[in-house]
Amino acid sequence: MNPWLLIAAVILQAGQVGADEHMLAGAELFRAGRFPEALVEFRVAERLGDPEAARYAGVTLVKLGRDEEAIEALGDPQAQEDPLMSWYRALAYHAAGLPVAADRLLAELGGRAGPRVAEQAARLRAELAHRLATVPEREDVDAALVRCAAARSASRPGLTAAACREAADVAARRRDGYRLAEARASLGTRATP
Repeated sequence: MNPWLLIAAVILQAGQVGADEHMLAGAELFRAGRFPEALVEFRVAERLGDPEAARYAGVTLVKLGRDEEAIEALGDPQAQEDPLMSWYRALAYHAAGLPVAADRLLAELGGRAGPRVAEQAARLRAELAHRLATVPEREDVDAALVRCAAARSASRPGLTAAACREAADVAARRRDGYRLAEARASLGTRATP
């Protein structure tokens, strides 16, 4: 079926069906691996006012490989966020090229996750440990700051927060503090010596 026809059909039904029904339909489609259709349902539920719909859309975007969009949809991490939601957020950060942010989330996930997610998180952390074992080059800091500025210019607050935090973390990993003050300023925090 043409995806635009599907979207139109779902929107037409939105007047007759509430957000809860769209969330349920999205969850069923997600479990069935029908991610594009699940995303449509979650987006409709979001438009109808379901406060959790954006986060579920974010998880679906991770499954679709649309990682920067997923970061945006997932919004700011919440204190003691559901472990599964943290796992998907870490996957989005990792796939979007934000390894320090991904590793931080995985470390915070710790023992809060179930055995399956904990095992997958441990494997991903081991992969990241190899990458994070080297001191970043100046070019890595430069690139991270460019990405932070680009996300800000594109008015993408979720990606801006993640990319600017990554820039500050990358700069902080260098002994010489190359552009650390600038990276921290991009977060709105005061640089410390």
